[in-house]
Amino acid sequence: MSFMARRLTKQFKTQNYKQTVAHSFLHPNQKVNIFKNNPDIGLIHHLNSGQLVTIDTSTAPKSQILYFHGGAFRVPMNDDQLQMIRSIATQTESRLQIADFPLLPTYSSADMLNFATSALQAVVANGLPTFLVADSAGAALAVQLLFRYPDKIAGTSLISPWLDFELTDAQVVSRATNDVMLDIDVLRQIAAEFTDGLSNGQWLDVFSPSDSLTGSLQLFYGENELLAPNDKKFATTLTATTNMTIDVISFRDAFHDYILWDKLPETKKTKKQIVTFTRDQRGA
Repeated sequence: MSFMARRLTKQFKTQNYKQTVAHSFLHPNQKVNIFKNNPDIGLIHHLNSGQLVTIDTSTAPKSQILYFHGGAFRVPMNDDQLQMIRSIATQTESRLQIADFPLLPTYSSADMLNFATSALQAVVANGLPTFLVADSAGAALAVQLLFRYPDKIAGTSLISPWLDFELTDAQVVSRATNDVMLDIDVLRQIAAEFTDGLSNGQWLDVFSPSDSLTGSLQLFYGENELLAPNDKKFATTLTATTNMTIDVISFRDAFHDYILWDKLPETKKTKKQIVTFTRDQRGA
């Protein structure tokens, strides 16, 4: 772990940053939307209660990235997330497709899933190789698309994914106190709200994938995250039961969604590996 990350972790503990994050999850300002407030960012296509925002970072894109942002299904996408994913799209000469999905509590998880499906269908229609990139809660939606439409996806990169909504695993619970970013009780509260919006069979079990699943996936997380045991379980399950190629990259003691801190060495390494992965999967 880098000195910079250690310093930030200590700072988060001192400031009780976990409480700030929990408050933002439970009381988000959904009146603020970085795209509605700045329509010049990209082309906005309204779709199933959400927005698909297209940003061309290259005059001749070789691929496209469909991005799902974190924020516990409640917080709108922010400028740090936009900066992060735009940087990756630019370096890979990719068209950026941002899935600005509808949020709890106004909309349900079923609404999010319908939007995600429609967004993928709209994106793949242009014929460019499509890569999924997602962090935290957004990764849950991305994995649902991957499991349903693996033939439409050229590669998937997940950062600090939130994949388990029960959060009862003993290893997860034991990490809750030391996680400097996430409050497990708040996550459980939001998870209950999220799962209440789903009917039986609507959400695929990410820990029971089809053995015919194929494709290539990168998984990034911090070893100090309370979600790390679930991420490890997910990777182990995919490796054991599917035909997917899985690359797991973890950073010792890195905190949840570290990639939004642009100057961290861990962030720079993650971006570099996603860029290399994208180029390799599409053939440069």
